[in-house]
Amino acid sequence: MKERRTHVWIATVLSALVLAGLLLIFGLGLFEDNKPGTVTPTPAVTLTDSVTPTDGAAPTESIPPTGSATLTPGGSDNSGAVNPRLDTSVYVLDVGEGSSALFCSGTTAVLIDGGDAATSSYVVGFLKSLGIRRLQLVVATHYDSDHISGLVGALSAFTVDRVWGPAYEGDTKTYNSFAAMIRKKEIPWELVNDGREFSADGCTVTVLASSVPVPVRMEGTQESDGEGETGEDTSLALRVTLDNVSILVMGDSGAARERALVKKGAVGKFDIFLVNHHGSRYSNSAELLAAARPEYAVISVGENDYGHPTKECIDRLRESGAKIYRTDLQGMITFTIEGGRILPGTLPLEDPYGTPEDSGQTRVEHPSDVSFILNGNSMVYHLPDCSSVAGVMRRNWFYFYGTAEEAEALGYRPCGSCLRH
Repeated sequence: MKERRTHVWIATVLSALVLAGLLLIFGLGLFEDNKPGTVTPTPAVTLTDSVTPTDGAAPTESIPPTGSATLTPGGSDNSGAVNPRLDTSVYVLDVGEGSSALFCSGTTAVLIDGGDAATSSYVVGFLKSLGIRRLQLVVATHYDSDHISGLVGALSAFTVDRVWGPAYEGDTKTYNSFAAMIRKKEIPWELVNDGREFSADGCTVTVLASSVPVPVRMEGTQESDGEGETGEDTSLALRVTLDNVSILVMGDSGAARERALVKKGAVGKFDIFLVNHHGSRYSNSAELLAAARPEYAVISVGENDYGHPTKECIDRLRESGAKIYRTDLQGMITFTIEGGRILPGTLPLEDPYGTPEDSGQTRVEHPSDVSFILNGNSMVYHLPDCSSVAGVMRRNWFYFYGTAEEAEALGYRPCGSCLRH
């Protein structure tokens, strides 16, 4: 009898334990039907340094082709980025066959154009070397890739308060990247009209002429300057003033636009002239130079197939009495301004007609088995005996031992002279 009671007691205890276990299981929802859904953790946000549009992609928003509209809302960047106190200076950056100039005064930094894609990291790196964190104004004189590609990197890397540009819509992937980056960072973008002015810390930027189209002759057309000119000139014309020193910046403006500017009385005396269109024969007219009378003229230029800077342009600059500088021969050109005095960082050229081979480069004998020489600035590949590269190696030039197809797969295009098909 005692043994039977023991068995009953054990059975009761076991039953209680089983029931408690079942209740626990149901309570925790561990049966298959009660499992919670799988939770995927949200990944950390990664900020990209650039925007690459898809082929043929248009900007996200419709852009009005004319007018002085603000294309984006007020900027939302409240990072509080502040520049150190900067020397009052003009820096004409060495961006090859392109253009980029930095103007500094106090804690204000203004970047006008940014060069081509190949020199974007150089532009950003140089600005960072000065301690710059904020650009109070970025200006695209026009939307050609050799002026705005590098701006995409600058817009990404720095806090930017506002962007100015001419009132037309570009139709290239470079323009789409430029527009996309502005929208991504919600930077105010203004299509400026004549007379628009920015001023801070003794730095003033004034629009002398907006992008109202003016007929111009394109490269390779007749030399006559009258009827039959083609294309449209849409570059902004700007006066930058630093401590009473005036600088003229006109992008790729041509002679017709220059004469129109002189005719309306917008050109007075300028101390420094950033030579138009890399020294094209169809720019930098005698009329403009006679009105501006610059003391210093800087040609931003690199390897090209147009003959820039041309003898005609240099002749006119010399006749005007300007001291001439070239970025392809001298690298970055710097002017420091102290008490209204201009202190050039280097001497002007005694022979402004010189070629890049005259810039102190060591002549070399190219390896016999090299296939091509790549120019990392222009993204052009040459035969080793091409007159442009024969016996010379310069910064951003590379030996290449592959095929033409392999070079083009890397984004390079054939030289128009030595590889003309």
